[in-house]
Amino acid sequence: MGEVSDIAVYQKLSAVADELDQLAAQGASLVGDAALTTAARTVRGMASAVYEHIMADREPGPDN
Repeated sequence: MGEVSDIAVYQKLSAVADELDQLAAQGASLVGDAALTTAARTVRGMASAVYEHIMADREPGPDN
């Protein structure tokens, strides 16, 4: 299995969160909508953490 870049992980997590949001909008029940919305929020939080890591790696350190 090849190495996956952080940006690829961020993009995939964002896409999954978007798909979950779309499914929640089509949800047939309140419980299903709540589950999908919660899952989307959780996955979006993971994507955000990866993005912050990417941006932190690009910022110059205190020695620069």
